[in-house]
Amino acid sequence: MLRFPRFSRYALLVLLVPLAWLSFRLFEPLLTWSSGWQALPADTVLAAGVSTSAPDWQATAAQADRALREARARLDAPALSAAIMVDGQRVWAGAVGMADLAAARPVDLTSVFRLGSSSKAVNGLALGVLMEAGRIDIEKSVRRYLPDLPASYEPVTTRLAISHQAGVPDYGLCFCFPIWEHKNRRHFETQRDTLRVFEDRPLLFAPGEGFKYSSYGVNVTGAVMEAIVGRPYGDFIRDAIFKPLGMSHSELDVSGAILPKRVAFYEVTEQRYKLADPVDNSIRYPSGGMLSTPSDMLALGQAWLGNELLNDATRQRLLTPQRLKDGSDNPQSYALGMRVFKDKKLFDNTLSTPFYSHHGTAVGSTSYFAIYPEFGLVVSVMMNKGQENLDALAPEANRLVELFLAQRRLNPPRP
Repeated sequence: MLRFPRFSRYALLVLLVPLAWLSFRLFEPLLTWSSGWQALPADTVLAAGVSTSAPDWQATAAQADRALREARARLDAPALSAAIMVDGQRVWAGAVGMADLAAARPVDLTSVFRLGSSSKAVNGLALGVLMEAGRIDIEKSVRRYLPDLPASYEPVTTRLAISHQAGVPDYGLCFCFPIWEHKNRRHFETQRDTLRVFEDRPLLFAPGEGFKYSSYGVNVTGAVMEAIVGRPYGDFIRDAIFKPLGMSHSELDVSGAILPKRVAFYEVTEQRYKLADPVDNSIRYPSGGMLSTPSDMLALGQAWLGNELLNDATRQRLLTPQRLKDGSDNPQSYALGMRVFKDKKLFDNTLSTPFYSHHGTAVGSTSYFAIYPEFGLVVSVMMNKGQENLDALAPEANRLVELFLAQRRLNPPRP
């Protein structure tokens, strides 16, 4: 039998220990996926909730309360929160379940969730503020504002970056802990710093000649805005969007910050849950790193519909789907921070109506945000359960919309 000298065994051990540590740090989310799961509490425990409604909408609100409880059970979400606005008025808001399972802390109407890519709708409005003030030319190269970007970014404009036509790559792999960039745990002090993660990677296509959804591309617009205003991106968003719109429970998702109203974030499968992996969302503040509540997002929706924040010309420019250089439509009907569709189908395809939306998935959280301009209706739904897409949450949001839209169609606003 082959035997190693004792010295060789020690040398092998010395080599294997750091290699094992390195492998664990790089692949930690994968290696720890099977541990830490617990059974979700019974539906009776998670059924308690709170809600509020406008006086003329109480009957519909009661139906919405029931629909929200049923939706939370179908989704196996620890907590589900939603709000509806019609013609500038919050007509209903409700929340059901637990904001924090370990602490047995119930969710309420001011509990804050991760927006994921719904943050892009906030970032788009902020860009509109600078456009209207004449402080940015979105048709100029981003190197006009960030001159130290690589020369390959010379043909990239802010308009192309925010509309996913710049060819900027999306999240990839890195020699960092963990190896997946969307699970980032590094902290970035400035938006310019976040661009160093990917700026040396080749563009995927000549800017303007293709479409590739990229959160990193939207980060470029955030860095441009931060450079223009000369102060931290979060301060600008607070003063340009959150404060003017009265979004008092909205902010950046700063890792390590003590935020009593922030929910705990979970992964859930087969009625078992575990805490979501820790992440540092400073890598994606403009594109997916904000916190908010459904009621706060109604105020954002009203700004997209029209209020004093932006004039109509700027708002319509933001809401114009961007064509590719050859004149063809982009495949997601993407505008400048929002997807804009002409024919959303509701009521078993018997109603077709215009529709603006920007939903979001995040680590341990999911956000649905949509606007129906024909009816002045805004809906926001959030849960502290991560998922890869909106396939499960979207139908639940549609059910809520149809409840309130049915009353709105029966009782249109007085002229």
